[in-house]
Amino acid sequence: MFTFDLSAELKERKINVNALHPATLMSTSMVKDHFGQAQSSVEEGFSAIEFLATSKNLDEITGRYFENKSQAQANAQAYDKEARKKLRQTTTDSIAAYL
Repeated sequence: MFTFDLSAELKERKINVNALHPATLMSTSMVKDHFGQAQSSVEEGFSAIEFLATSKNLDEITGRYFENKSQAQANAQAYDKEARKKLRQTTTDSIAAYL
């Protein structure tokens, strides 16, 4: 959710911000311990991260959500400006209380 707001804030500075879900249930110890079987490899996840960070085709793309190497729709709540505002305020309040 924060990606959409941060992207708008940094656009004039030509800093791109995108969100990524690199892969589902990658073959890690945590996945094996809790889910038993992986659905994708760590290499697939790395490849998606590398693509988003280095692809020249994405130089002008900001404020988007990606699944693997494709633009996708995030959860509908991520597009709700009031929900994002509430999340940001809650996060800010929590950090202030911690400090």
